[in-house]
Amino acid sequence: MSEDSSGPDPPAHNDDSRDEIIRKRSFSRARGIDISSFMVTGDDPKTESTNTAEEVSEQPDIAMGEIAEIFSRGGENFDRPGAVQTDGTVITEPEIDSVTDLAVYGEKRLGFGLLVAMVFSWSLIGTIVGTVLDPVFGAIGLTVMAVVGLYLGERWIPNPNMRILGVTWVIISMKLIYGLILDLWHWGWLENLTFADENNLLGILLLLGVGLNIAIAQRHDEDAIAAQATLILLVVGSAAGALYGEFGVALMIGAGTILLHGLAIIRNSGNLASMGIAVSYLWVGVHAISSNWDFFGLTILPFEDELLLFLLMVCVTATNSTMAAKFVNKDNWFSDAFKALGLGKPGLWSVSVGLGMIGALLAVAANRLETGYALAQLVLLLTAFSASYLVVRGVEWPRLLPLIVLPAPLLLFGLAILESGIVALNLPFGLRPYSIYAAVTAALTAGALLRNQTAVSDHVLWAGGLVIVILLTLLVPADDAGRGARTLLVSQGIVWIGLAQLAMYRDSPSIAGTAVVGPWLWLLLFATDVENRLVSADYIPILIEQYDLAGWMFLLVLQQIWVNIKHGETGFNLASRLGGMSELSARLRDSAVLQLWSLSFLLTLFVTWSITRPGALPAFGLFGILTVLMISHAVMVLLGRHKGRPRTLMTIWGVATIALSWTYGQQAIWAVTLVITSAILLLASDRLKHSGASVELMKKAEALPGQLLTLMMGLLSGLFIIIALEPLNLMQLDGGSFLPDETVNLYCLTVITLVALTLYLRRAAMVEKLLPPAIAAVGLLSVMAITAQIKDSALVLLATLLMFIGSGAYLAIQGEFRSEMRSVARKEDRLLRIEEKQARLQKFVDAQVTGKSVAATIGNQQNNKSRLKMIDIEMLDLVEKQRKRAKRTGTGGEYDLELGDIHHRPVIVIAFLTTTILASIYLSFTTSLSYLILAFCVVISILFIALARIRANDIGLRLPDVAGIELPIAISMLGLVLVHLAGRVSDSVVGLDDAKHLAVLTGGLCILASVGLVGRNDLGLRIPNAVEGVVYLLVIDRVIALIIGGEVPVMYRVDPFSGSIIDWTLPLIFVEIVLLSSVIAYDWVEKQRLVRGLEDHRGAIGRAVWVVLAGVTSIGFAGLLAIVLVFRRGWNWTQPAVVLTSWLMLPVALSGVMYWCMEPIGLSSLGLHIFATTAGIVSIGFVIWSVASDSGVWLASGLWAVHILLLPAGFGWENLAVVAVLLIVCSATSWVSGILVMRKSWRVFGALDMILAWVVAMIMLSIGTGIEAMLAILIASSVLLGIVTYLNQTYEKRIING
Repeated sequence: MSEDSSGPDPPAHNDDSRDEIIRKRSFSRARGIDISSFMVTGDDPKTESTNTAEEVSEQPDIAMGEIAEIFSRGGENFDRPGAVQTDGTVITEPEIDSVTDLAVYGEKRLGFGLLVAMVFSWSLIGTIVGTVLDPVFGAIGLTVMAVVGLYLGERWIPNPNMRILGVTWVIISMKLIYGLILDLWHWGWLENLTFADENNLLGILLLLGVGLNIAIAQRHDEDAIAAQATLILLVVGSAAGALYGEFGVALMIGAGTILLHGLAIIRNSGNLASMGIAVSYLWVGVHAISSNWDFFGLTILPFEDELLLFLLMVCVTATNSTMAAKFVNKDNWFSDAFKALGLGKPGLWSVSVGLGMIGALLAVAANRLETGYALAQLVLLLTAFSASYLVVRGVEWPRLLPLIVLPAPLLLFGLAILESGIVALNLPFGLRPYSIYAAVTAALTAGALLRNQTAVSDHVLWAGGLVIVILLTLLVPADDAGRGARTLLVSQGIVWIGLAQLAMYRDSPSIAGTAVVGPWLWLLLFATDVENRLVSADYIPILIEQYDLAGWMFLLVLQQIWVNIKHGETGFNLASRLGGMSELSARLRDSAVLQLWSLSFLLTLFVTWSITRPGALPAFGLFGILTVLMISHAVMVLLGRHKGRPRTLMTIWGVATIALSWTYGQQAIWAVTLVITSAILLLASDRLKHSGASVELMKKAEALPGQLLTLMMGLLSGLFIIIALEPLNLMQLDGGSFLPDETVNLYCLTVITLVALTLYLRRAAMVEKLLPPAIAAVGLLSVMAITAQIKDSALVLLATLLMFIGSGAYLAIQGEFRSEMRSVARKEDRLLRIEEKQARLQKFVDAQVTGKSVAATIGNQQNNKSRLKMIDIEMLDLVEKQRKRAKRTGTGGEYDLELGDIHHRPVIVIAFLTTTILASIYLSFTTSLSYLILAFCVVISILFIALARIRANDIGLRLPDVAGIELPIAISMLGLVLVHLAGRVSDSVVGLDDAKHLAVLTGGLCILASVGLVGRNDLGLRIPNAVEGVVYLLVIDRVIALIIGGEVPVMYRVDPFSGSIIDWTLPLIFVEIVLLSSVIAYDWVEKQRLVRGLEDHRGAIGRAVWVVLAGVTSIGFAGLLAIVLVFRRGWNWTQPAVVLTSWLMLPVALSGVMYWCMEPIGLSSLGLHIFATTAGIVSIGFVIWSVASDSGVWLASGLWAVHILLLPAGFGWENLAVVAVLLIVCSATSWVSGILVMRKSWRVFGALDMILAWVVAMIMLSIGTGIEAMLAILIASSVLLGIVTYLNQTYEKRIING
């Protein structure tokens, strides 16, 4: 607990493993209505702790059940069973781990999914049979299908292994029977029966069907069969409304509720009880909110009589609250579903009431304009379920008699006679009897809760707070941006601040998380733009005055800081208990992204961005809120209270403010906040370094200044870029007239940048890594110069030049010299340590050889195994580094093992090289001299590379590598691509029929890559790096150019003979020759490594990427050659991913060649879908070979190829029937293969393919495709489902164990 926490100290012996809900009952046990006893007191902590522990063991919260905490304390996620620690280990074995859970229960869940799919598919078939076929054939078909289903149920249900399948067939049969009854009415057959009205006969037959349903359920003792009777009762009750009016609907709802709960009592079933509670409220709510809705001919009649609806709510609520208390200890499907999702196992009471409240709130929302009436409904629900909850929690009925049980019927009786007009009474202030009932009942209920406040748990408090906020939102009219909105904000403020206070006093992470996150989520739902609001303003109109909203958001920022000081390490348990997600949860937990410090910061930032617009948030609100937010978090870091990752938060904040400055300007304000925050965080890092922290924290503290300075200057560059781009949609927020104009804003930003550079230069000699902040500084100055030129500001340009000269001189003196000295010092220190170790080792060996006594020598000879063997940990580490380095560079040089990981980093050379590239980019963009600029870049880059190499050779070190290419060369090659892209989007004229620029770029990249090969003795490793660098950068250039409209040839759609020879054909042929040479050189190196028995130096991912990208810029031949060669190497290295990727690229490459080579010989080119379909069919044969030859290593590749090739190819045939057929083919291939080789994942894919086939079939039906095709697809899929389901049920144990 924090030292400045406002709450009392926790008990001395606090058991973190106890139920958090019950543990909070350690506050006073006072009797009577005593509000002060609602807070925790610390008078006798030992006694309270002991009493609490006893009560926890005696009275578990069976009402709420085992609910997973939405928020948990900082260290609790490390203690629970199965928690993954920060180092990846698991201390306490989980009850069931993710893999075991998937292996044991995943197949069963898939089986249940198949059963549901069977119900769905056979129901669709029944619908088609009953509506499309002739009535006589339809009746015969439905009857036969129903009888067969009942027969299969009778046969299979007694068999434990086949019980679930049998139950499924019975459910299908009952649905078919209900459908047959409705079809008899639809066909008019009931109209021919003269002894009764057809509508009455329909109701009687449906009720007989319900009776049959219940009888079969009793016979087989199965709740799942009885459950669907609830839906039929819903239909019958709603249909009665059309015949007997709303009174008939109310009567049927009441009778149906009694029947449902009566069936639950007879069967002693928690499943039916929970379903009855949920369905009955949903029933009432749908009729209450309906506007004469019509569903498939069934009219949902609304309740017009308020008293009738209220009395119906009374009856249903009384029944449901009693049933919830009676069956509280029973299992139910809803709780099991939550448990299967890993969200805990809520009790029947909580899950049933929670689901039932959805329907109940529909009834409340239907009458939200009648505030008194809506409040009466609300209070009725709260009273009934508060009493039910207290009884479940162990409160005796006599304690509830004076406040709830006895007054309730009297108040309801008085309400009925007053509202019905039997007794006329004029109430003051225009109040209705409902308002009086709500006020009196609310007071009595509050008294009962306060009198028994020790039974209230944390879950109830935060959930109740959310419910109150939701109801306030529904009931308080706030569409006037005035008094109503202020009332809503004040009332919500009381709730949120009250929850925050409770979180501090009760030390509850759940309440703390709710109090911090809840109000921002509410603003996201109801305070954003009306047109884009998540909750439509047509349903809940809320309009808040902008200055009120700004003040409210300031209050929320202060509240989050107050709560986070104590509960900032509280974490949001996203995926913490979801099956199979424990590892993901551990990564999220360790990243601190979901801790309250980070979560509240991100949510505040996002909500503020979402809300901001003219008229919604004033200028001082936007700038003030985000400034206070950032600086307050930085101050908390300085004070040691913030345990999150402030640098990450600062990055997100900076990106968000750059985006906001695009619309609202005022970059100087954001820059001031950014520099102040950076200064505070730098001070915090200095304190951390002097605090005697652990080694790991010290390393982070040493690296943090350089990272912060780089980030700060990068974000400042972004602000300058926004000014340079001169956005046209700048808007001014209300109250922004006092803010600086564009010119003053630029001057202020320049001054702030000078302060930022001064802050950097003071620490330039002390940062751990010189390159990132140096590049950031040079980039910032370059962007400043460009901005000054665009804005025609000589003063800013002069200041930029002076800053560039001053900072460049300082960095040249401090940075490069320090970098060289550090490298040389590391080298000499490494050699000195190695020599000392070798001397000690030699001395040890000499001592062993020249022992002082013969006896010792003889003893050593007799026990040679006992001699001490020295292991050098540092040398082992160097060997591992050399092993990794050997994949990209040669390791045969002198002292490579000892010094190979020490490089000379030419920081200043790289900085000036970067400056040259930036200047070239600008010139290429603003002029038409792109060819000359590319050549200039190549020459200057070679000069800088030569200087860097000479300096590195002088001190006996190598330059650092990036992907096996020396860093200056890599930067130069990337810069060449950027210069080329700038030229393609420049203001000068660029044409699509001119490819010379591609030849110049390719030649420049080849020259730079060749420079990296000069003077190297490890060409076997350097050649693949060089060709990859050339090819990959060409691909990056082509893709980005296409995205930004750079007028370059489209991949695989290039005809080399469609233009002039000089401007088009020859440049493309030159590029193709380079690509062919690169592919051949790459394969030659591969061949040499195989011949010489060397290790694989690229791996599957490297080869897969190569085969994909090698053909992107090709006109076809290089791509085909790469596919053939890489396919062969992938087969040689046994790398299925490489073979798969090559095979997938083959149709694309063939399509690219066919695009231009078929027309000259008078043939039309074949479409990509034809090649893909052919390759997919061949892939099916490959799958068959893999299964038949038991070559499991290739099976996954074959199945992936089938899916990836056939599914997209189906859409190329422009016929959805082909798509559906190919999906069924994929499903059959995956499912059969999965069963034969016992692979669960492919059985899942087979199911997904089948679902997609159904989706396509439904689309076909919606666009007017014949019903025959739909029926054929359904029958085929149903047969397949039946076969697979039968096999799954028959061989369930083998499949699970497999």
